Amino acid sequence: MTAPLEKRKIYPARIFKRASVVCPSCLQRFKDAHEQCPRCGFDALRAVEQFAFTPPVMERVMDQVGVIDDGLKKEIDAAVLKVQKRFPQVDFHFCIAELDDPIKLPELGFWMMNACLLRDGQVESDRAWSMLVLIDVKRGLVSITPGYAIEAFFEDSGWENILRELSEDLAAGDYRAAIIYFLKSAECLLLEAALQVKQKIRKVSS
Repeated sequence: MTAPLEKRKIYPARIFKRASVVCPSCLQRFKDAHEQCPRCGFDALRAVEQFAFTPPVMERVMDQVGVIDDGLKKEIDAAVLKVQKRFPQVDFHFCIAELDDPIKLPELGFWMMNACLLRDGQVESDRAWSMLVLIDVKRGLVSITPGYAIEAFFEDSGWENILRELSEDLAAGDYRAAIIYFLKSAECLLLEAALQVKQKIRKVSS
């Protein structure tokens, strides 16, 4: 016996769009996405030319410095799993590196999000719902790069506040505190975004 198909209502994508589009190079904000930044000309080709090396696999933790031990990796996995119980489609990646000027973390994050290989069992849609957190321990910098699907729910000021608040832990070299704080705060912001989406759907449906 076949169950009847559930009729699903389709909502226009514009009701979910919340965040502005930010150029990874000049950080100018735009209402709509462009293949090339109207201000500075940054695009995917420039990113490929700038980071002309074999892209790695996008792992949960990519630690080129050696500041995250096995115990912290387990803590990170547990904290991510807690978020995924509410948002199973969302994933997080953390890359810790020592970088020099003039490398800009948002440009590197853009390149990695688009060029890095998928883990075994992953598909492109998984990457679209991922967040990449880049931490440069040498210069004391941090950035977040969202996948294109989650970017629609990425309200800029809330995530910028998270980065500011964890900067003290990063400056002190307490990467555990910084990463766990980020994941807890990310869950709160995602919950807030989900509630706003539900409210918009109710308005559209009424």
